[in-house]
Amino acid sequence: MASAAAAERAHPSRPDPVRQPSDRQSQPSARRHGPTTPLRRVSRGSFSKERGPNDLFPLDSLEPAFAELSDALTDLSANFEQLQEMHSSLARFSESFASFLYGLNMNAFCNEFPQVFYQGRLG
Repeated sequence: MASAAAAERAHPSRPDPVRQPSDRQSQPSARRHGPTTPLRRVSRGSFSKERGPNDLFPLDSLEPAFAELSDALTDLSANFEQLQEMHSSLARFSESFASFLYGLNMNAFCNEFPQVFYQGRLG
């Protein structure tokens, strides 16, 4: 540790190589921005501004499908809520039943049952 401090005092004008900005940081114009492939022009299709005022918007045909999708997602959400309720009910039951079984086990350790036939006792 003392040798590092002595080396720093011996070369005070030498910059720290770790803290120097890299060539990429010093030249922001050298970095590439955006996609590497050329952009395509928008073709004259159904989304162009050349539609007439009475023409239907092309995505209007998808409205019934999106309404059906919305209804299906609402049903899915309700089903997941019911599944969450079922999970919490089963978790509560499981914890309670485990406590009951633990109590039975502790009762078996604490009490003797002379009526039980053991294989070790034959007479």
